[in-house]
Amino acid sequence: MDDKCRSFLKENGINADAALEFMMGSERMFEKYLYRFTEDPTFSELFSSIKEQRREEARIAAHSLKSITATLGFTELNRLVKAQELAFKEGRWDDGVAMEPDVQAEYQRICKIIEQAKENSQKYSGFA
Repeated sequence: MDDKCRSFLKENGINADAALEFMMGSERMFEKYLYRFTEDPTFSELFSSIKEQRREEARIAAHSLKSITATLGFTELNRLVKAQELAFKEGRWDDGVAMEPDVQAEYQRICKIIEQAKENSQKYSGFA
């Protein structure tokens, strides 16, 4: 990952430095998991669990996402899913459900940033 890509991510709220620290400095590993994030089914599991009122599944999905988003340096998305998971864990279902629009909006924003970073990486290096 070049400095230009890292700067792009940082400007858009992705803490690549923190993610690299989690991954012991392996840029290759960070890129691999960053670019695969948009394919991860956990967010769709969270949203469908909320829609279908499967409370325990929603809490488990939010818990998983808390870890994933922290590892990848998605600071704002992590803050949101952490609060949502806590609401579910404490039995405040309606509070957790009320966070869904913000979680979805931030998730979509992060996915767009990742796609842009991936396109730029492919354009300049021939692979991602």
